[in-house]
Order: sequence, then C-alpha cells, then structure tokens
Amino acid sequence: SGKMEKCILCYPRIESGLPPVCFHSCVGKIRSFGVIFYDMDRVEEAALAEDKDLVEAQRDIILDPFDPEVIEAAKKNGINDDWIDAAQRSPIYKIVKKWELALPLHPEFRTLPSLFYIPPLAPIVTSAGKNSPSGTDVFDMEKPSEGPLLSLDELDKFRVPLKYLAGMFGAGNEEVVKKALLRQLAVRHYQRSIRVDNKPNVEVLDRVGLSEEDAEEMVRAMSLAFYNERFVVPTTKREDTDISPYTERGLAGFDQMNPWSPMKRRKSYFKSYHTGSKTHE
Repeated sequence: SGKMEKCILCYPRIESGLPPVCFHSCVGKIRSFGVIFYDMDRVEEAALAEDKDLVEAQRDIILDPFDPEVIEAAKKNGINDDWIDAAQRSPIYKIVKKWELALPLHPEFRTLPSLFYIPPLAPIVTSAGKNSPSGTDVFDMEKPSEGPLLSLDELDKFRVPLKYLAGMFGAGNEEVVKKALLRQLAVRHYQRSIRVDNKPNVEVLDRVGLSEEDAEEMVRAMSLAFYNERFVVPTTKREDTDISPYTERGLAGFDQMNPWSPMKRRKSYFKSYHTGSKTHE
C-alpha cells in the first residue's frame, strides 16, 4: 500500500482458526503457531526479574497444559475444552519450556511477548580444529564419516557469536542461548549416529539433558511435522461473549465513551442503549 503498517498478527485469520499469512507462506517448516497457558497473576513478577533471570522467569509462568490442576483452573476461568485440547496438541509448550529451545526477543524490554525464536546453528554441522584441512570452521571432506562433528564445547567457533545471540534473545545471558544451541547440536549428532553409524549415540543426549523420546519429538516438530501439527489454532467462541459487532453498530461513538472507565457493551439488539428498559418495536 506504500504506507508503514504495523503487524496485527492477522487477528481476523486467527479468530477463524487460521495461522497468520507470514507463518503460512514462510519457506520451510520453520514456524509454528499455537496456544500456551500462563499464570496471569505472576506476569508482573516475571517482568520485574533481574536481566539474567528474565528468560527463566517468563518460562516459569508458562503452565503445563497436561497438568490436571491447570486444566481444572482453566475450566473455572471459562476456557473451553477445544482450547485446552489445542494447548495440548500445540508444539509451542514443548519448544519453549520442555525442551527450552525457543527464546523471547529482547526480554530486557520486559514486554513478555508470546513470540519466541530458536537461535540458529551453522548451516551445516562442521568439523573444526585439527581434523579440518586448514584449522578453520569447515567440513573435512577427506573423512566425512570418520572426522568428528563440531564438539559440544566449541560453540565459540560458530559463525554467529554467542554474545550477539545472547544480547538479542537472552538479555545478555549466554547460558540460555548456549543450552538451546547445544540441544540442537546434540540432536544433530544423535540423528547422524543413527543414519551413518547405525548405532544411536545416546550419550550425547544425556550430556544436554535430553532423552531419545525428546530427540525424536524434536526432529518431528521442527522438520517433519505436517501443517496441522505446526499450526494449532482454535477458533474464537463468539457465542460465549457479550460483544457482538452487529448489535454494537453505531453505538460506540466518541460521545458515548468515557476514557476513564471501560466501554459499555450492548448485550441485546432490542434493548435501548440509553434507558436500559425501553425496547424498540
């Protein structure tokens, strides 16, 4: 349109059960969209945490959708069964909290956005150091199967510096970024051991706190998942709300809104907005 426009996360699509356009049209299976439950009472506490604790504080307020107590509390707060089911099927909880792969963008701003990013690895798994031809970060083409992959302790050799990623996704805390990178790298090692060596290397998973089941689920969620697995978007329950765009047409003008109090909502089409008792014939 030639004008500067802000992202509205395509809310008309979301309310209809569809993912945002940028998620839908993104090349590759690198985006997921779904529901997460969080503890609203602890949002302020998480936002006021120390910089180094901001990522963990935001993860702490995200609730387990499989926890019976969380499910019971959700129902008491008017959350429908299909939204609970969507939260359980959504890959977001696992990616953000269970596997601790995704991180919030600039958590030091303390806005607690529900938009998370997985820090990038090198385009290919490389071998570095004495086993590579020139001692640089390249793949050893002479011994592609015998040369060891990049060590889990050599993240400083990555093309994108850890300090830069930590400033973007960890409020300066390199440990949370390192953990996300190590777990991705460990899954790469594990998958390579299955396909090249025909022997699963479980030890590399143990070093980063993952199980074989976690590794298989991570591969499925981030590279093999179908459309309905990556995008789990429940529809809006308009029938359960008091807000009806049709009945409110022309009833929300500036002369009827008090900036110091919540806007009044009209609940009945036949009921007069002004008198509260008179009805239109």
